[in-house]
Amino acid sequence: MLIGIMSDAHDSIQGVKDALSTFSQRGVRMVLFAGDMIGSGNCYTFEGFGIPIKLVYGNNDGDRVGLAREFARVGGEYLGDFGEIEADGLQIALMHGTEEPLVKAVVASQIYDIVVRGHNHRFEATKHGKTLLVNPGEIWGHFTGLSSVAILDTSNRKVEKIELGRFKTFREIIKG
Repeated sequence: MLIGIMSDAHDSIQGVKDALSTFSQRGVRMVLFAGDMIGSGNCYTFEGFGIPIKLVYGNNDGDRVGLAREFARVGGEYLGDFGEIEADGLQIALMHGTEEPLVKAVVASQIYDIVVRGHNHRFEATKHGKTLLVNPGEIWGHFTGLSSVAILDTSNRKVEKIELGRFKTFREIIKG
């Protein structure tokens, strides 16, 4: 089973569209979103997508009621600040990752086969004992200069980084 993983959209509707197009082309069967969608208007990019999406809140998601309501309308499910998902026999934790000690504790617990996080906008796919920690990077692209997502193959636990585009970082934009 292929699982699409994304995080930190920061209202980049085009980035979300690009990610969903890639996921659709690649045969993804579920999407996990690790927080900071920001606006509920992003839900419209999921209309007609037809693939289940599980989401958690990020530290910049203000209108949680609106996000949950609008994403439910298009088949998305907000799991709160922390989600537990079973997929293809794997136990997956889904979190934004705002508190680094909490991320480390969840990984160290070895309760989950996969821990998906976001927040720092940096791609990561590292093994810690039996647990695979995955951060897809950022959809937004203006923090690191790269918009990226990940695809997890549950059959072999391999993670593929998908680059969606290069951008000026916000520091480059500010400096002009």
